[in-house]
Amino acid sequence: MTSAATLPSLTIRRATADDAAACIEHARQVIDEFPDNLSFAPGEFDYTLEQEQKFLGDAANTDNALFLLALIDGQIVGLLNYTGGKRQCNRHAVVLGVSVRKEWCDRGIGTALVRAAIDHARASGVVKRIDLAVFTHNERAIHVYRKLGFIEEGHRRACALKNGQYIDDLIMAMLL
Repeated sequence: MTSAATLPSLTIRRATADDAAACIEHARQVIDEFPDNLSFAPGEFDYTLEQEQKFLGDAANTDNALFLLALIDGQIVGLLNYTGGKRQCNRHAVVLGVSVRKEWCDRGIGTALVRAAIDHARASGVVKRIDLAVFTHNERAIHVYRKLGFIEEGHRRACALKNGQYIDDLIMAMLL
């Protein structure tokens, strides 16, 4: 197993509207690679280039939103986004999502992305809570979240239907 420190040219940076096509391609590839771990099924991710460009632009111009890319030799191998509430009462709480390409799993990329998001959230002056949901069978992701300080706050039974089976998820959060 290779650690993040020994990954060849790992770069984490904010996404821009120019990254929209590559982000869509990454999302479709990860959905195909991990259909049991994501809320999308293969073929369901149907964002247009214009929708993705707007999403990325909105994230770049909002103080409680973030969209990060993990790149190796210029290729997207992981991404992370969080988006906060629109109302005054919940602007401080963001919902996090992260994905890493299968061939790059277990190399610290997800951990590096989440750490960067936590750092950004702390520096934002707005974000005080990071929420996420993870399917209970996704032990790799649960391990990363626990390691970084996320706490389990709830368990939703039969929250998703995958391959004809209802599955549960964990609700986890970190207070900053």
